[in-house]
Amino acid sequence: MSQLRHLALAATLAALALPVYAVLPPKYLSVPDFKQCLSEQNEGSYRSWCQPAKKPKACPRASWRQLRALQGDDAVPACRAK
Repeated sequence: MSQLRHLALAATLAALALPVYAVLPPKYLSVPDFKQCLSEQNEGSYRSWCQPAKKPKACPRASWRQLRALQGDDAVPACRAK
């Protein structure tokens, strides 16, 4: 085998050996009308979604229940009191 082929093979094997980390989208994105149920809060240099204590009027009840049922890392954090 030529040196170029060895190099190409080594590069391919090295790329295959690298760990692959797949990041799944947050579960709240699959909840219908989630934007009508959540609020945004300022985190300094960015804004993030938060879950208000009470269901907003425009939020469908089924969507509210789905968002409230999310647990652990999937849960949308509660909004800070203003």
